[in-house]
Amino acid sequence: MKQEDLVREVFYRQYQAHFGAVGRDELEPEDFYLTREKDGEVQGLLHAQKILENIHIKALVVAESYQGQGLGSELIRELESVARDKGASSITLSTKSYQAKDFYLKMAYEMYASLDDVPRKGLTKYHFIKRL
Repeated sequence: MKQEDLVREVFYRQYQAHFGAVGRDELEPEDFYLTREKDGEVQGLLHAQKILENIHIKALVVAESYQGQGLGSELIRELESVARDKGASSITLSTKSYQAKDFYLKMAYEMYASLDDVPRKGLTKYHFIKRL
């Protein structure tokens, strides 16, 4: 058995034991890529994955020349709409002290944890959630 198959099988059994009859397809991440483009140039991109009733933001990036123009907020609002349509009850994400902590607070995400000196000494990693 390959390593990733072992992980999938163990997690699947755990989900079945905890949630009952859960189809394997429900446990496979569903990827979302939301973009903003102009004249063929990608200005911003949001990548998220849905598993069960949660969507986790993997990445939200806005090209430097387009920052401060509301593209990140647009992408977040679009994801929240997609999440509701898909039956998600929450959106989670992680960010670091040199990234966008204040942005997510402004977007009404709740910080539920922070880890000092992660991913390296002197930095902080923040974990956020928004209940839908």
